[in-house]
Amino acid sequence: MSTIQLQEKLRGYGRWREQLIHAIDRYKLWLDTYELNSDQVNESILNMRESVRTERLVVAFAAEFSRGKTELINALFFSDTGVRLLPSSPGRTTMCPTEIFYDHDGGGSYIRLLSIESRLSDMTLSEYKRHPNSWLQIELDSKSPVQMQEAFQELAATKRVPLEEAKKLGLYSEDQHPGQAFPPENVEIPCWRHALISFPHYLLKEGLSILDTPGLNALGSEPELTLHMLPSAQAVVFVLAADTGVTKSDLDMWRNHVRGSRHANQRGLAVVMNKIDSMWDDLQGEKAIEKSIHAQIKSTAKILEVGEQAIFPVSAKQALLAKVKGDDALLEKSRLKGLEDYLGNALVKERQSILKDAVTQSIGHLLQESATVLEAEITDAMRQVGDMRKIDVKNQTMTRQLMEETREQQERYLASVDSFQASRRVFLIQVKLLIDALAPEVIDPIVKRTRRQMAGSLTTLGMKGAMKTVLDELHLVLEKASAIAEETRRLVKAIYGRFQEEHGFTDLRLTLLSFKKYEVELERIFKEGEEFRNSASSTLMEQSLVVQKLYTTIIARARELFQQAHQETGSWGATVLAPLVHQIKDRKRLIESRLEVLRKVNESSESLDTEIAEMDRKLQPLQKQYDELQAIRHDLQFDPEEAAVAENLRGVKAAAT
Repeated sequence: MSTIQLQEKLRGYGRWREQLIHAIDRYKLWLDTYELNSDQVNESILNMRESVRTERLVVAFAAEFSRGKTELINALFFSDTGVRLLPSSPGRTTMCPTEIFYDHDGGGSYIRLLSIESRLSDMTLSEYKRHPNSWLQIELDSKSPVQMQEAFQELAATKRVPLEEAKKLGLYSEDQHPGQAFPPENVEIPCWRHALISFPHYLLKEGLSILDTPGLNALGSEPELTLHMLPSAQAVVFVLAADTGVTKSDLDMWRNHVRGSRHANQRGLAVVMNKIDSMWDDLQGEKAIEKSIHAQIKSTAKILEVGEQAIFPVSAKQALLAKVKGDDALLEKSRLKGLEDYLGNALVKERQSILKDAVTQSIGHLLQESATVLEAEITDAMRQVGDMRKIDVKNQTMTRQLMEETREQQERYLASVDSFQASRRVFLIQVKLLIDALAPEVIDPIVKRTRRQMAGSLTTLGMKGAMKTVLDELHLVLEKASAIAEETRRLVKAIYGRFQEEHGFTDLRLTLLSFKKYEVELERIFKEGEEFRNSASSTLMEQSLVVQKLYTTIIARARELFQQAHQETGSWGATVLAPLVHQIKDRKRLIESRLEVLRKVNESSESLDTEIAEMDRKLQPLQKQYDELQAIRHDLQFDPEEAAVAENLRGVKAAAT
């Protein structure tokens, strides 16, 4: 796969995402047109649409300094600018974690820089991102790669500060200066804590987002990177240098920050062995070079405990040069193709699968419910036409008997509806109890109380005790919510079961609520938080800063989880009975329609043919409505590869005309 094909994969993904948004819009319009929408359903659809629109495909790059990571990013994504866009020259490299994306909401081209002094604040990076005024903004001219290149030099900015200030910021450790009899008076530190870069590069506009994390010190001093941002990325690329092999700091970063971010299955994790051009030697010959590279791969795989297929030997410097100059032979020799294959296939497909699952979970059941209701309506209408055709209009006794049977059916049905309304009232009480159990008013006091305990317990033992306290209390909150949820699930099952048994309702897909995923994620956060605290890199920070940053990161993520659980509970409570309500309303309408037809037939035999013709006419728009819905469902299952083919066909047709 060439670079062009990698770009096409990402473009296809972007087109597929636009197709999803278009299908979601069509479904909302379909519901509005046929007056089937509701406030709760509309909110679910709009939330999902916004999620798809702003969704990003995140690739994170992690490496120690001087491994050529930024050069690799330039070669993979920005060679079309014709310059070395991001600073990667010797002595001029990115000094702070940097996110590169396209801001669809704010628009524009800019660099936002967060001062290093913000590390002393209790605010997380996620919170700072919601306050643009806290950042220094530099405008970019996206039409001038040279101007952008110059502006990006600010990412490499450093300054010298007194030793005590560096210690206070968690950016100095004696381990960094071994063998010195006296500590230095001043220490060089990055000017910036974090950078956000937005500009309208076509790949970024398609949803690609790049996270550049420079050095063990950056990861070791920012728990939010290790515990939240890296795990949230769809892929993590760990960069080594072939000329140094796996150093101690490389191994520390790998073990303490990178490998754990991919959980147990290690999916979405690639290792790049960069700078293989340092092994090129005209005197050795190609076979000897190949043997040396393979030996390095084998050794690296053993040290990192990964399969050799997960390691990609690359020369980023030569790849960038080859792309800028159009040198296909040099590009082939740089071996960038293997990494591009990985990113183009595994990464895009993985993210597509995740997004499809999210759409299915959010509005897929609504679409299925709409289809089920329509199918039942069409089937019942056809059955009603068939029944009317069997009526002997001369046999008034038979007609009256059918009317009596239908009225009895109506009475039984109305009685069961009364029972449903009573059960629904109980259900709403249960849902309110469940929502209240997860409300911020329950979580925030726990957070504030343990924050005070943490601030007063700077010893290792005291910190562990405070962290255990908050974990135990939050687990108790989830356990209580889970117990209420179980009662609510049993009630919902009983309500559904009664109508299925008494009225033969079929194809009722009951969506149950579970907090298991939140329990697992909460446990993972605290477990990895403890591992981070014990990691070698965290010792670079002052103990008070470890406590502050680690606690702030973990609690922010935990609160986010509870907020998600709270929102999911509210959405579930508002929609879980909707399929049943729709079938109840539909059954009521059908019974009333049948009674009306029988009444007319009883009064005048001539009206039967008219009613049959009327029912036949009603079937046509119902079928049209159903066909429209099926087309929307098909588009929601659209594949990026299909999107690329469709786009190419449109281009061919346009060229032909």
